[in-house]
Amino acid sequence: MTSPNTPKSGPNLLPYYLTVFGMSAGLASVVTLLAEFRNNLGFSEFSIGVAVAAGLGAAFVAALLLGPQADRGRAPWMLRSGLLLGLAGLLVVAVATEFWQFMLGRVLMGVAFGAAQPAARRTVIVADPQNLGRNLGRLGAFDVAGFVVGPAAAAALNALGGFRVPFWTMAVLLALLIPTAWRAQSDTAAKDMERRRLFDLIRNRHLLGACAVVSAYFVFIGAFESVWILEMDHRGASQWQIGVVVTCIALPIAVLAPWGGKLAQQYGSRKWAVAMVATCAVFSALFGLFPGLLALILLTVGCGFAEGIGFPSGPMLVSASVPEDRQAAAQGLASAIEVGTAAVAALGLAAVYATAGNTAAWLVASLTMVVLLAVGWKLTAGTGGPQPKVAQSATE
Repeated sequence: MTSPNTPKSGPNLLPYYLTVFGMSAGLASVVTLLAEFRNNLGFSEFSIGVAVAAGLGAAFVAALLLGPQADRGRAPWMLRSGLLLGLAGLLVVAVATEFWQFMLGRVLMGVAFGAAQPAARRTVIVADPQNLGRNLGRLGAFDVAGFVVGPAAAAALNALGGFRVPFWTMAVLLALLIPTAWRAQSDTAAKDMERRRLFDLIRNRHLLGACAVVSAYFVFIGAFESVWILEMDHRGASQWQIGVVVTCIALPIAVLAPWGGKLAQQYGSRKWAVAMVATCAVFSALFGLFPGLLALILLTVGCGFAEGIGFPSGPMLVSASVPEDRQAAAQGLASAIEVGTAAVAALGLAAVYATAGNTAAWLVASLTMVVLLAVGWKLTAGTGGPQPKVAQSATE
């Protein structure tokens, strides 16, 4: 990783932040209105699940295969390509009348995220190492803000104009961001000119440990997307209550992430990431042990604050595990593992929930997270320590 004492005059990061925000809002609008495709077009729940899985699979493959391209100086190109693919995906979804069209739109959006996210993370990481935590926190804040704004806007537009209006609106938003994305500049950090293979990273002990820590958090995300939603409904929550609680989780992440990134840089991303995920593991166990809707809501909101403070520390730990010229490849690998872990956890824990109940599902999730954290803690020994920070940044 770049020495934190080396000042750099890097690219303007705002195009990366705004593009990630727009793409997150667009994807969140599609996820929010999945039931409308069932109700309006007659798609079965299984078919919708297949399309969602196809989108996740596309993101997984794109992050693995395209991530290394950003290390070779193509980060701006990948950001623009991701934006255009996301726009195309939204347009396909907006006009879809057949299932294959809907699935095509989800696949395009998956590839878009798989291309844009490693590029954005690499540029943010290497542009200003002295303020790495703050900048990664800002990127995370814009990302999460998209997932806050997207569902709210989609729900309102759906009520006002029908279920296709949100997708047209989000497509317009992405189109308006095209000039911004075209102003994205490449960083001046070291490039992977040797075109090393992605699989070379698998031999990196520190990176494998960082990915174990990150995957522990995404076990929690998978449990949240499957078990938590079902249990909120089981405990009597209405759709608007679920939406409000999701917003109450996301807002602390969006607001606190830049500050959390500074703290992770000050105290060390390894300790900070493990502490955050361990806190989520404790909350996971408590979700299963405390009955009642109010208890679940209060615990969920409390967990959101813990996530906000620790949110940037995972990508920071991944960054600390590799040299400057392999940042995007490492972030792409981590992104693929995140997607894969969340998908497997969602399926597995939903099955546990259906057969053994809420308490068993959350305890299994918590135990799995603890095991992955123990592996990650051992493998990351010697990396992710405190980094000095300067008062002023060369890059905003």
